Amino acid sequence: MASLWMSKLKLPLLLLILQIIFVVLFGLTVEYDDSADAKRSSSKTNDVEKYYPMFQDVHVMIFVGFGFLMTFLKRYGYSSVGFNMLLGALVIQWAILVLGYFHKEHDKVQVGITSMLTADFAAAAVLITFGALLGKVGPLHIGYELN
Repeated sequence: MASLWMSKLKLPLLLLILQIIFVVLFGLTVEYDDSADAKRSSSKTNDVEKYYPMFQDVHVMIFVGFGFLMTFLKRYGYSSVGFNMLLGALVIQWAILVLGYFHKEHDKVQVGITSMLTADFAAAAVLITFGALLGKVGPLHIGYELN
């Protein structure tokens, strides 16, 4: 009975720990880009007007398109939408942090429309791979051998 509880609590505990880590890292190391901050934005840094329509299209593709694209599988239709939302949100957060650390030009990671768009493309790559593994692995089967 105890092993059943532990197997059911592995994923929620992992996600809770990941979100706590993300909140701490975002709180300590991230700030808005000049183009995203209305107080510091100048007329020449107008990336939001330029990239927002593209960001909107890619974001809808990530959270709606990929999830409902995989619903054709009868056994995995509902779980594919749920895991798509979950994985998309986690990968976008992770990509913003990692790309910000590797391309750091300031003291803190700058979050703007271009970093959000880049994170969406990173999530698209992960979700395409998720489609190939759907039905073969579960949420915690990373590193296990496939039968």
